[in-house]
Amino acid sequence: MSGVLTDFFDVVVEINAPKCVIATATYGSELSPEVRFLRNFRDNMILKTNVGSNFMLAFNVWYYSFSPTVAQSIAGNSALKTGMKYVLYPVISILEFGASAFNVVPGNPEAGAVISGLIISSLIGATYIAFPVTLLLTRTRKAKLAAKRLQKPAAVAVVAGLVTLTLAEFVGGSSTVLVLAASVLVLATIALSGLLTSRIVLQTLSVIRRKF
Repeated sequence: MSGVLTDFFDVVVEINAPKCVIATATYGSELSPEVRFLRNFRDNMILKTNVGSNFMLAFNVWYYSFSPTVAQSIAGNSALKTGMKYVLYPVISILEFGASAFNVVPGNPEAGAVISGLIISSLIGATYIAFPVTLLLTRTRKAKLAAKRLQKPAAVAVVAGLVTLTLAEFVGGSSTVLVLAASVLVLATIALSGLLTSRIVLQTLSVIRRKF
């Protein structure tokens, strides 16, 4: 009986929690395994940390600015639902991998949140940003030069965000500082990962062409 009650209250909490509206529209239910995983990762891991909760403040402002409209379009279109499942599949796999690294530092969830965030951001950049960047870089030499020049500022931004986040955690920085530092770290990591991955892809293609 207690197990049934626990499951019931878990469901109630999940339904009343902020919705992953795009995933819910895509998979058709707030109780689908994919949506439950996303909510559990957010509520029971990320939001349990100071770093994660502050990052989510900025993320929610961005996400909920467009997600209800997108979700409404998906909900009424079976073709869009199918297409969005293919789009979300890599994201969910990346988040599952990132979640597995959350407890890599026992007893320090803040460090776990940062490590998990870096892994997720890097994989998102490599998965979603590298391909369009690679296509762009194959067009003109100017684009290649611009991308190469952007790598250093992106790397500096990653280091700056990480250092600022660490210092803010130790000295008790304001919420505004934590939000900005976490956001810069995530965005810069995505950008750097995308740029480096595209560069590796182009170099690999160049080597293949020379051989053949």
